[in-house]
Amino acid sequence: MKRGRRSKYVVLLISLVLIFSLTGCKASKKKVLESSYYKELQKENKKLKKQNKSLKSKVDAENDMTEDEQRASDYLEKISRDHLVKLEVGYADNMDGSEFIEEEAVFSLATTIASRADKTTKYTPDEVKEKYGPGYEYILYDEDNAIYEIMVYGGNYIVFTDLPNNVYYAYNASAIGDAFLHFRNGYPNSKLFHRLADAPLIINDKGRCYENEAASSVATYIDQMSKKKSNEARAKKKWGKKAAKKVSKGRTYTFYHHGNTMKLVIYDEYFTVTNMNGKTIWYHAEKAAIAKMKDIFKEAYQKQKAEQTAQKETEVSGSTATDQTDSTSESDASSTHRNEMESEGTTE
Repeated sequence: MKRGRRSKYVVLLISLVLIFSLTGCKASKKKVLESSYYKELQKENKKLKKQNKSLKSKVDAENDMTEDEQRASDYLEKISRDHLVKLEVGYADNMDGSEFIEEEAVFSLATTIASRADKTTKYTPDEVKEKYGPGYEYILYDEDNAIYEIMVYGGNYIVFTDLPNNVYYAYNASAIGDAFLHFRNGYPNSKLFHRLADAPLIINDKGRCYENEAASSVATYIDQMSKKKSNEARAKKKWGKKAAKKVSKGRTYTFYHHGNTMKLVIYDEYFTVTNMNGKTIWYHAEKAAIAKMKDIFKEAYQKQKAEQTAQKETEVSGSTATDQTDSTSESDASSTHRNEMESEGTTE
């Protein structure tokens, strides 16, 4: 009997355990709030809030522009997006011999240079002028009759007349002056390929503009490549009936160098180089070698487009990046805390 009764108790106990486990048992809200784990979460959350507040204050301080800084920012942005119709370039201390330029490719370069402008504290306007001399002056005219005057010093430093208290660093800012203004003390003697390599600006027959990096690369390549001097008659003889078509497909690149121009025309197996005096030299080379020459220009153009695209993306995203960052940080902290709370409430 005792044995049977004991068995009944065991069965009853097991049944109660099963019922209890199946129905589940959740910790009460009071227990959760009093738990050490919850208190640790509260401390961590307070710490995160303080850190977030501190970071936000720093970002706000950095983004709080003074009136002059905001004006400068708006000014630079306007130049970079305006459509220019004319550009005047001259020596800053004497604009009597200035040159007027109406090439769209040069307008594009001018706005690119303006978009590169990054304020520097290395020099004051007076210091940069004293160190580098008068330099060049660019006057940009847009379609709404707005005028922008830019003073260029030492190749890469600029001062906007409308922002007289700031000095900006803009890579290759002197390119336009170097391209179109004659040397004041006469043109120095140099070899043809050296002049090509030194050209600050190239414009092709499609209106694409290339800076000195491309000029230096292609001139060095031509100077060192395997080639033979030829002439137009030989080229046309080899081309035969296709001569006229071959000539029409030649791609022309004009190198601008201190008021003078040189030209490179690339065909399939031939290319010509025209010196400042108008003398043209024909060269013959392998097709693969000519293709590499073309690739130099392609890569330079792609790099230039990438820079312009990156600049546009920066302008678009810059105004909203800070707000998005703050919002995301707060959302992440809140979400993490909420998930931990839910986890705490279902275990004990």
